[in-house]
Amino acid sequence: MRTLRRLAIGLAALVGLLFMFGRPVTWVQSALVMWDLAAGGAPTLWQEVTDQLLEYPTRWESGEGDLYLPAGKVRAAMVLVPGAAVLGRDEPRLQALARTFARAGFAILVPELPEVRRLALSRADGGRVASALRHLGKWQPDVPLGVAAISYAVGPAMIAALEGDLTSRIAFLVSIGGYHDMTAAIRFITTGAFRPIGDSREFRREPNSYGRWAFLQANAGRLDNAEDARLLQEIARRRGRDASADITALTTALGPQGRAVLAVVDNRDPDAVATLLAALPENVRREIDGLNLAFYDLSKLRGHLILVHGQGDPLVPHSESQSLAASASGARVSLFLMDDIGHVEFNAVSLANAWTMWRAIVALLGERN
Repeated sequence: MRTLRRLAIGLAALVGLLFMFGRPVTWVQSALVMWDLAAGGAPTLWQEVTDQLLEYPTRWESGEGDLYLPAGKVRAAMVLVPGAAVLGRDEPRLQALARTFARAGFAILVPELPEVRRLALSRADGGRVASALRHLGKWQPDVPLGVAAISYAVGPAMIAALEGDLTSRIAFLVSIGGYHDMTAAIRFITTGAFRPIGDSREFRREPNSYGRWAFLQANAGRLDNAEDARLLQEIARRRGRDASADITALTTALGPQGRAVLAVVDNRDPDAVATLLAALPENVRREIDGLNLAFYDLSKLRGHLILVHGQGDPLVPHSESQSLAASASGARVSLFLMDDIGHVEFNAVSLANAWTMWRAIVALLGERN
């Protein structure tokens, strides 16, 4: 905490020297916001210099969620999409993120997405996010409207933003550790292979075991065969706790559907991924394709697309944010690649990434009225 305090004070001092230029208030606020994000909910100066927030659950015609409101004037409105986590919108880090930006004048709405609580996302979540955006935009019609999402929740967020009545209304979209091509993302999760844009070389990393078993857990419930679904969930549970757990009896009992899903997770050959995905049961393929942003025309996106990605992300390669940036030709794109934040771990502020992280926060705060 002492290092974070020195870092925040140093940045604030630097910004103070530049008060005669640019947006000094936004710059100072961005430094304090960065410190608050890094603190992960622990007390900070940002909390001391801002008023108490308003927080309460809310419902609308086709959904429900949690609202986080600044005590003073609302300067922008943002739907914050929860990622795949059993706690969903109740996840403490997500709540801390919502509170940080509510203190900056954002009205934050975090919608309930039932699928995410079983570690899955669905194409239907795009409709739920769109409903939340319409509700928030109608309630706050005079401020910029945006959406922010983390990791694989970026899919539903982007799909929502492409809906005809929302495309021109949305002023900004924030993607943190997001993806573009679902096939490429699964290729990375299972084999560790990825290709950064502008580099002809293929890079390999050791696949992250959590990503593989989370994929298995997310897709098990989409099988028609209930016994295969149960077996896959048990495999994911055991291997998620112990990478060397014996699952021989479980894999032997699997039927064709279960074996097809497990084959994707067990594969280590990057060139085999497309074939294995094509062999998946129809329900699983349909959900994966429905969330595959490579199948959508992202050139229709407008507003400011703010992309943040860790270059060492173990679950989604930074090449996916590069691909998103290249595909959103109709938007104003700001891409921020940084070191040492893992997979959206914003408490990992360092001298190496503080400048880039601060610039990303400046870009978002600049979208307020």
